[in-house]
Amino acid sequence: MFKNKKLFVAMLLVLALCVGLLSTAAASKVKLTVWGRDLPDDDPSHAYIKALLEGFQAKNPDIELEYIALGDPGLMDKTKVVMASGRDLPDIFQSWGGSVMGGYADAGRLLDLTKELKDVPGSVAAQSAMTWKGKIYGVAPFFAIAGIFYNERIFEENGLTPPKTIAEMEKIADTLLAKGIQPFACGVRDKWPALAMYMYLVDRYGGVEAFNNAQARAGRFDTEPFVKAAQLYQDWVKKGYFGRTPLGEAYGDAQQSMYVGKAAMHVTGSWMCAQYSDPTLTDQPIAFAAFPELPGGKGKASDIMGQTDIGFAATIAAKDKKDAVVRFMKYAMSVEACSAEPGRICSVPGVPAPSRLTEMAAAVFGQAKEIQFWWDQDLPPMVTTPLNDTIQSFFIVDTDVKKALTAFEELVEENLGPAK
Repeated sequence: MFKNKKLFVAMLLVLALCVGLLSTAAASKVKLTVWGRDLPDDDPSHAYIKALLEGFQAKNPDIELEYIALGDPGLMDKTKVVMASGRDLPDIFQSWGGSVMGGYADAGRLLDLTKELKDVPGSVAAQSAMTWKGKIYGVAPFFAIAGIFYNERIFEENGLTPPKTIAEMEKIADTLLAKGIQPFACGVRDKWPALAMYMYLVDRYGGVEAFNNAQARAGRFDTEPFVKAAQLYQDWVKKGYFGRTPLGEAYGDAQQSMYVGKAAMHVTGSWMCAQYSDPTLTDQPIAFAAFPELPGGKGKASDIMGQTDIGFAATIAAKDKKDAVVRFMKYAMSVEACSAEPGRICSVPGVPAPSRLTEMAAAVFGQAKEIQFWWDQDLPPMVTTPLNDTIQSFFIVDTDVKKALTAFEELVEENLGPAK
């Protein structure tokens, strides 16, 4: 009986020790909350996110990863709210870098990771996008540029080649209209899809300095390059280059127009390489080309509009979890995780282009001498929604674009100060 008691007590002690060890392990497990845009599902455009989350969790069992997909514009909207209040911050959030991220850094909301991330392999453009005032706040495994996706079959059947000048692009559009083919898909109902083409037109008239000066308040947003670009854009709307009812077309509708060959061209980001290469989505042969030049204008074909496609930044909420954050950031930039991506241009060396379309977009990116970030990511948050509202208004044929741009400039002055 005594021996049995001793054995029983010993077993209780062992059990207590095991419970204690398990409790200690559970208590020491670090939890990272990550906010992203995309669901980690089987959608081809979400393949990287799915691989990143699954791969990181498998390699880091001591870290509990809570990933919350907020969608678009949910991610940006919720991030703006918590950054303004400083409460309920995630540890890591998906970011496109630029001055929007910079504003969060200036407000003291972000975690400086310069020492930990400065030597992570990646493109100069990608690291620059996640750097603000000399400090690195995150990583950018993928970069996106805007260009012209075009239907090779439609072009070949009509004796067309990718345009080298704006005049050539107009001639192509007129030829297509005469054949009953919609020249451009856009998706202007969602507002932001109209930005890329306008950025290029402003650049081609005034060079990258047109926007750079206005942003730095050394110029205005209603100067000649902005007005001429808006007038040309509106002229194309009136001609029917974007279809009969462009304001009724969302971005998903624009994609569908390209999938079925209804529209011949789409000026948008290279993130569409995966979808436009996917035979389950389209049987149309789609290629990619640089946006054309404007002879006599200040901009060049080597001026490219683009920015981080998928990036991540860390907040001060993770200041006591820096090791876990850095492990996440480095895995996000790993060849293993990035190789799952079916279409985007990768910033990480050693990751092969996943498709012919991506190779074409990467070739255009490789010729870039100037890269201008998306304006709605590079301007402060309080003026980005009005910016896209203003550009959308160009698609209303009786809009006075000069007055619309002056109204936007006045809003910028209220928030950022007058032009000097």
